[in-house]
Amino acid sequence: MALSGTEADAERRRGRLVGFALALAATVGLGLAIAVARIAFEGGTNGQSVALVRAWFVVALVGAWCLASGRSLRVDRTAWLNCLGLGLLLAHMFFGNIGAVQFIPVGVAALLFFVYPPLVSVFTALLDRRWPGTLRLAAFLTAFAGLAVMLGEGFHHLDPRGLLLGLSAGIACAVNVTWIGRAMGGRDTLVIMFHMALVAAVALSIIVPATTGLTAPVTTAGWLGALGVILLQGCSIPLYFASIPRIGAETSSIVNNLQPVTSIVAAYLLFGEAMTAAQGVGAAMVLGGIVALQLSGRFRPSS
Repeated sequence: MALSGTEADAERRRGRLVGFALALAATVGLGLAIAVARIAFEGGTNGQSVALVRAWFVVALVGAWCLASGRSLRVDRTAWLNCLGLGLLLAHMFFGNIGAVQFIPVGVAALLFFVYPPLVSVFTALLDRRWPGTLRLAAFLTAFAGLAVMLGEGFHHLDPRGLLLGLSAGIACAVNVTWIGRAMGGRDTLVIMFHMALVAAVALSIIVPATTGLTAPVTTAGWLGALGVILLQGCSIPLYFASIPRIGAETSSIVNNLQPVTSIVAAYLLFGEAMTAAQGVGAAMVLGGIVALQLSGRFRPSS
């Protein structure tokens, strides 16, 4: 039986409300995970070990989701070769995003990773061979100027290992997102995510034992922190993908801008970790530039 216009509108509103709730839950979960990672590291484990276990958890969870929803996990050869490269990038994202917290403050690590939205715009403009437009260029410059302000305050006290991990994870994410948009259009994102996560998990299973080894937490708090990171990030990723069909990728990404805010607030509540006034101004510039960058796409005149 077909729905009336009023019923159809109400159904769409409910769908969007659910989509917003899913995107917000994913954003809060991913943001909290960055802060909780510090508890895991203080409890004796390291970023490589947590990333390895989390990768396999994502494989199991996304794979189960695909099978439960009737999706086939098979992909063609071209898609799988793309997933091979995307999965290697994902392996570094899994590690670098939380591994940075082992060396630098949570808020700095969270914002370093969020260089990826402006970089996606840069990569897209370069690949399309087009000028990004005045508004988008201004937003991009604002975001990176904010990053410079934030890092310039007490830069010499920040461990370069953490800066490298956080920034390189953000760059890997930007390449990953751009690559998916260019090469994987029309394919099921959850199935692609499964294969990417599988490649990442296998890669980490080879790299981690050969380098640092698998290091378990030595305290109860460490175990709880590690479990928290794995559950928060592992469950939030499918929730984020589930929000996209309901509210669209653009709206989902705008909601996701709350992720570093969540990390900063959680770090303050859990550890009393506060930014200086200059770092706060820089963080606001980064987030403002990212939001302006994404909103500018909505008002771009059609050609």
